[in-house]
Amino acid sequence: MSPFDSAQSAQAIVAAYARLSRTIDGWNREAPFLINCYRTYDKLLNIVKAGGPYKRMLDLGCGTGLQTEFLAGISGDVVAIDISAESIRVARGRCGHLRNAAFQVQDARRLSFAEGTFDCVVSYGDVLSHIVNGYEDVISELRRVTVPGGVISLEMDNKWTLGLLNQPREVWSAVRTRGGHDTRSWEGMRFKTFTRPEIAGLLGRHGFRILHVHGHNVLASAVPDRYLLEQGKRSLLGRAALALGSADLSLSDVFPFNRFGYNMIVTAVRK
Repeated sequence: MSPFDSAQSAQAIVAAYARLSRTIDGWNREAPFLINCYRTYDKLLNIVKAGGPYKRMLDLGCGTGLQTEFLAGISGDVVAIDISAESIRVARGRCGHLRNAAFQVQDARRLSFAEGTFDCVVSYGDVLSHIVNGYEDVISELRRVTVPGGVISLEMDNKWTLGLLNQPREVWSAVRTRGGHDTRSWEGMRFKTFTRPEIAGLLGRHGFRILHVHGHNVLASAVPDRYLLEQGKRSLLGRAALALGSADLSLSDVFPFNRFGYNMIVTAVRK
């Protein structure tokens, strides 16, 4: 894809989160899919916490700062970045009471930090999959700014998921594409999926060793999207998605279930 198309993709992300930043916190509290996401994030963040304390952490693609609040409590300093200025504005408002948190508008493909700045990087909220072009640049930059022995924990879209059962067109795209594929657009954004071998190769090329892989919305992804993302009064299938999400939380790191989550969270260490 041309640099022009890549720029257009970045503009679509900025535009989408200018809209979503105003409402996404309410959506996070109501939509079964996102409730299930945040249960898994909480589980992973406590695993990350057990490996600390940390001197300086990076919240890559911080959104409205939900993870930043937690990271500030387990690190001497945390720097939170996002490509969306509107998201950064909301995050600053949420985290203004934190003396050890700084917020910056940055592109994850071209970080401004010096080599070896961080001993831990967390990137949840599907950030790597938002970067359809240049995700290898992101991992290269993470190797540069992470100290040897530093930990990164990244979330991305999974290629093979039960959710494909509800999306026959995407099944065809997945089958005919080697490795991950581009999913249909949402809010004007495209997404890149990854296979487990693909992400292992990507991290390995840049000097990272995988510690563990978790998946979320494994069984729950079989529920059609309209119920996974519903807000307000809970439907029967919405309640089923939450019940399945509770089971998924217990299975999040159990093989083979952790290979089939709607998303996977890969935690790795820099060699």
